[in-house]
Amino acid sequence: MAMKAGVYEAKVEDYAVGKTKKGDPMVMVRFQVYNTEGESHTVTWYGTFSSPKSQEITFEALAVCGMKTKNPAELTKGKGSGVLDEKKIVTLTLVSEEWEGKSRIKVKYINSPGGSGFRDKMSQADAAQLFNGLNLGGVAAAAQKKQLVNHAPKLDTEEPIPF
Repeated sequence: MAMKAGVYEAKVEDYAVGKTKKGDPMVMVRFQVYNTEGESHTVTWYGTFSSPKSQEITFEALAVCGMKTKNPAELTKGKGSGVLDEKKIVTLTLVSEEWEGKSRIKVKYINSPGGSGFRDKMSQADAAQLFNGLNLGGVAAAAQKKQLVNHAPKLDTEEPIPF
C-alpha cells in the first residue's frame, strides 16, 4: 500500500547535496518510513538555501535529524558517515501534492517525536493580550473546585470498627 498523507515516525536512510534548477545549493535526506500496516517506504525531503527563511527551515530540519556540523557540504559524505544520526527517530508530516497533473507524497515538516513542541510558544505579554477579554475566571474556578471535591467514602462514626 502506498504512503498516505499523515504523521509518521521515520529514520534517516541516506543524504546528499545537489543543486536546484536555478543552481542554488540543495540538500536531500531520504527517510525510511513505516506506514500503519508496518510496510516500509522511503520518502525524500529537499532543503534549500535560496532565502534566509529557507536556510532557517533547512538548518532546523537538519538539526532535528542530528546534524553534527555547521557545514551542509559535509552531507556529501552520505550514509554511514555520521553527519546525520541514522538511528534517531524523527516525526515526518507528509502531505499529498499535485505536480504536473500527478499526485505525490511530500515531506512538509520534520520534527522531533511528539511534534513541533514549543517552537511557537508566546511570551507572557503576548499570551496575556491573546486571552484578554475572555471571561475564563469562572470556568477555571469551577474546574479547580471540581478537583478539590473529596471522593473518599465517609465513615460512620457510630459503627464499630470490624477488627
